[in-house]
Amino acid sequence: MGEEAVMRAVILIGHGSRAAGADDDMEKIAAGLRAKLGGIVATCRMSGHGIPFDEAFDQCVRQGAKSVIVLPYFLHFGVHLREDIPEMIRKAARRSPEVRLVLGRHLGYDDVLVTLVAKRIGESEGLCDVRELAPAPIDRCPG
Repeated sequence: MGEEAVMRAVILIGHGSRAAGADDDMEKIAAGLRAKLGGIVATCRMSGHGIPFDEAFDQCVRQGAKSVIVLPYFLHFGVHLREDIPEMIRKAARRSPEVRLVLGRHLGYDDVLVTLVAKRIGESEGLCDVRELAPAPIDRCPG
């Protein structure tokens, strides 16, 4: 792991949920990014389970990050992306002026997502009718 990778951190920020296991996919993405990019890759949530942004940011700084890219794990450019997240990271920037803090681009549109959605449509063809779908309690992980 090079010195440059250690000096930069990435924080994936998701919406969060009270449902058990709801954020597992974001954690898997973070693990994949750690393996691919090296360095510090953290996760946080706007609400629900998991650590809040301030805590994730402070952990990155304690680990030596001098530059932090906050990547919103969101598809849509809604209120969280327009107001809430920028305000959170501005507060962190005021607390830590020595750290470069960047609000990265949200997931949004990408041709790769068209391919993924087409894949999910194909995978869904063989699923049961919604009337046969078992309830998914929020206090247990799926599966």
